[in-house]
Amino acid sequence: MRTSRRVVLALLAVLLLVGAAVAVVRFEAVDRIRERVAPEPSPGCIADDPTSSGCVTPATLAAYEAVTARFAGGLVESTCWSEHAWNPSSDHPEGRACDFFPTRYGTFATGDDLTEGWAIAQYLRDEAAELDVRYVIWQGRIWYRGAFFADADGGWGRPYDGGGVYDAEDATGGHYDHVHVSIRR
Repeated sequence: MRTSRRVVLALLAVLLLVGAAVAVVRFEAVDRIRERVAPEPSPGCIADDPTSSGCVTPATLAAYEAVTARFAGGLVESTCWSEHAWNPSSDHPEGRACDFFPTRYGTFATGDDLTEGWAIAQYLRDEAAELDVRYVIWQGRIWYRGAFFADADGGWGRPYDGGGVYDAEDATGGHYDHVHVSIRR
């Protein structure tokens, strides 16, 4: 009788543990969906942009400062706020995006510049949660934080087609001369 009672209690304990694990996984999935569908609102473009006369969100400023501190010697230029009148869906006018140029504007990165660009892009990916990264574009690839689809071609995002606004074959339009990061808030 005692053995069967122990077996029943052990089975109940296992069921409780499995149930708790399923609940945690489900809540994580729900949180990831909520982040993509209805993220917390941005506090707005309230911080001075160090790259222009515009403004950025506090999270964008923090990401900018983190990247420029880490890669200062390898950056030719950085820009954040911009009107981007040709692209009304851009995050730049909302102060939620920055571009980091490891090479000159309009040139395809090669050699050390290409390596530096990949290091910046990978850093933004690795620190995506801490820096509140929404997505990164570099070398004709786009990577989304928390994407539900698997990364293609060796784990770095999927091909970037320019979103119907940019020429993806162009050095700037395809993001071959700069790493673009969009911040969630």
